[in-house]
Amino acid sequence: MENFYRGPATLLTGAAEVPVSVALYTEAVGGGLSWSGTVKPEEAQPLWTELEGDSARLLLPDGREGRVTVLGSGFGPVEVSGEGPPPA
Repeated sequence: MENFYRGPATLLTGAAEVPVSVALYTEAVGGGLSWSGTVKPEEAQPLWTELEGDSARLLLPDGREGRVTVLGSGFGPVEVSGEGPPPA
């Protein structure tokens, strides 16, 4: 991911696989790396309210994967915070 990735991804949560567009970035924080960004469903999905505060996985087209926590809800872009290493 280097320090920024913008493009397609798949949000994996339980049995659901939701096609999304993401804008993710990494930044150095206290000697380590932190990553976060926004996720937007490809189509209007009433799924976000159910996911707020939950963990999910993001799968990038090249197979890179990372765990995120959904920080907001709504039909537009929502903020996510990465857990562990960024999709690398």
